[in-house]
Amino acid sequence: MTDMFSMRSEDDAVDVGVVYSPSPETLRVFGASYMLNKETSSTLKILDPQGTLFATFDIWQSKWVLAAERDA
Repeated sequence: MTDMFSMRSEDDAVDVGVVYSPSPETLRVFGASYMLNKETSSTLKILDPQGTLFATFDIWQSKWVLAAERDA
């Protein structure tokens, strides 16, 4: 799965599984639905195909924040 983005828990100690997609937008839509559920207790991150952080879900803003925006 070398060309796939992945989405997993932002806290490496929490295992919510891994979801793969060639599209980060698909993962953002899927992940936002998960994060907006009132019973969700962890946060998510999306990694690019090389394993570099692409985006994290900000629970306070209820939106994805791209790594480039976060580091700016």
